[in-house]
Amino acid sequence: MRRIELAAKVTPDSAQALWYELESRFDAAGAKPDITIEAAAVRHLSAAAVQVLLMARKRAVRDGGALVLASPSPECIDCLRIMGASSLIGEDAA
Repeated sequence: MRRIELAAKVTPDSAQALWYELESRFDAAGAKPDITIEAAAVRHLSAAAVQVLLMARKRAVRDGGALVLASPSPECIDCLRIMGASSLIGEDAA
């Protein structure tokens, strides 16, 4: 499983960089990409960042893999819930 660690504040600019990072991980993973996003340090997610995470999860599932948020901070969970993206939160964090 490949891991990506998110910064405390994921802005629209860093969301674009995250997308490029995810794209490279998908390409390297081939079939059934399994990617873990470490979200313990996250204090703020921009709408662009949430969109990137949702699109990446959709792609991973489509390709037979998974995208998992590991240890999301309480602020990260709040951002996801407020933006209607609580599907990104695992049962253990919800």
